[in-house]
Amino acid sequence: MPFGREQPKVLLERWIGMQRFSIQSIRASWAALPVRYRGAVVITIPAFCLLITLGAWVWSRESLLNVRRRIEHSDKIIQESAGLLSGMINAETGVRGYTITQNPDFLDPYRRYATSLDLVLQRLRQLLAENPQQLHQLQEIERLIRTNQAIFQQLLSEVAAQPQAGTPSAQIKRHIYKSKSNMDALRSITTRFQQEEQEHKADLLAQRGKVQQTTALAILLTSVISVLGFWAALYLFTQLDQNLTDREQRLRESKSLLQTLVNNVVDGVIILDADDKIESFNPTASEMFGYDPAEVIGAPPDRLFTTPLLPSSALLSASVPSPKLPASSHTQTARGVRRDQSTFPVALSISHVQLDARRLVVIIRDMTEVQQTQEKLQERADELARLTGILTQTNATLEDRNRELEQFAYVASHDLKAPLRAIANLSEWIEEDLQDQLPAENQHQMKLLRGRVLRMEALINGLLDYSRAGRKQVEVELVSVKALLAEVIDSLAPPDTFMIEIAPNMPVLNTKRILLQQVFANLINNAIKHHDRGNGHLWIDVQDRGDRYEFIVTDDGPGIDAAFHEKIFVIFQTLEARDTKESTGVGLAIVKKIVEFERGNIWVESAKGAGAAFHFTWPKQSEAIC
Repeated sequence: MPFGREQPKVLLERWIGMQRFSIQSIRASWAALPVRYRGAVVITIPAFCLLITLGAWVWSRESLLNVRRRIEHSDKIIQESAGLLSGMINAETGVRGYTITQNPDFLDPYRRYATSLDLVLQRLRQLLAENPQQLHQLQEIERLIRTNQAIFQQLLSEVAAQPQAGTPSAQIKRHIYKSKSNMDALRSITTRFQQEEQEHKADLLAQRGKVQQTTALAILLTSVISVLGFWAALYLFTQLDQNLTDREQRLRESKSLLQTLVNNVVDGVIILDADDKIESFNPTASEMFGYDPAEVIGAPPDRLFTTPLLPSSALLSASVPSPKLPASSHTQTARGVRRDQSTFPVALSISHVQLDARRLVVIIRDMTEVQQTQEKLQERADELARLTGILTQTNATLEDRNRELEQFAYVASHDLKAPLRAIANLSEWIEEDLQDQLPAENQHQMKLLRGRVLRMEALINGLLDYSRAGRKQVEVELVSVKALLAEVIDSLAPPDTFMIEIAPNMPVLNTKRILLQQVFANLINNAIKHHDRGNGHLWIDVQDRGDRYEFIVTDDGPGIDAAFHEKIFVIFQTLEARDTKESTGVGLAIVKKIVEFERGNIWVESAKGAGAAFHFTWPKQSEAIC
């Protein structure tokens, strides 16, 4: 056969094969759906058709109402504009009649029009509020009307000046001619305005016809869809009924499978019938309790436990599956009774199974080994509790020792300060008594003596501060770091030539004000005191690090060699000889102790001759009492 005739046949066969494959895929997907989903689909099809019909009806009703409102709106515009023009024509006619006869009755239409004009114009403006083009035309109409009214006023004044009725004067004729020209223009623009509105109305009428045709077509289509939906629902319902029949068959097969599983499961399994009598007693349960299945089948399960299981009604309600859990279960503990009347701990799981009748499945697990393990764990827990008590007592003892050490440090420092002050005073008295006889070298030595005494007193005070750092009870309060820094700088009173800059993003946080103030005071004071120039520069910045802030105090001083970055935080360590620059070497040790007590870190970044940057982290929320 020629190729030209063979190709359409092959394509047709391929197309038919694809359609069969698609239908088979749809059937397989439908069969895989749960029954509740398929039932929902069956109900959804006619409901969807009904919704389509209702939607089409609502849409057509709303569309027709909207078109009708717009037609009525257009009719009002035409009516009001026609009344506006006819009123002006009547007013013009009345004025001309009065001009000829000087009979005041002819002015009644003019007066009525003048009275109602503003109200008519206001209604037209409201109707044309959403159409700028027509509003512009209305403004032109209003201008012509106002011009005509002015002409009428001038005409009436001229007529009133005439001594008697008769031939109109030349001035009156000019006014009449001018009024006629103005009226012609008014008629023209009003006629054009009404024609445009009539065309708009015609468009709306055509639109209404289209909506009616579309509505009729939609109702026809929804009727056809509803019929098809009915047949589809009927077909799907038939399929669903067939599937339910198949499931009943599989359920009967599952019952047989369940019995096989029960006989081979590693836990003991008892199945109770609708009367709460033992229907099945698997080999594991037989081995666990020591009964032969024939001895217990048909008997109540209470003989197997020291206490009865739940009453029948309670047992049923506790184990009935919920809508969300197809096989919910109730668990409890009990003690099993063997045939020899010995008891042992068991864990029970009671489940509801619906086959051809209600059944309760009781799964029994021997908990003897678990109980022994729990007893051992309890012994370990008791041991831990005993150790915890010992640790608590030890902590209390340590706190007492700390208090004793603090009291000792205070007393020792007080006893040391007294003789130091006495030495300083005695050196001053000796110097005063021997002022004229004491050589300059001895006077210098006396000053060195007093300097050593003051250094010793500062060391004692620093030692006390270091011992107390982080151990004082400090309340947490809301602290503005910016205001805190201002107070610290003011209390340190740096030289006027020393510049200190504070970053604008300083936080407000709940913290221990005194401790944070002490940290900043020590760092800023060190930067000022150890600076090699009187016009130094100091920057204080902050970075957000999640649950804490990182503060940076940077100076442009002489810097610190990397070899001493750790040494400076050790108590009594100084970088310069004390005779060169007086320092106790306690400040940074106190800062480090406070920061670490608040679960923070402190470090320095510096190099010789390149300034120093002290970084420390501080929690955003401190604990209530330290």
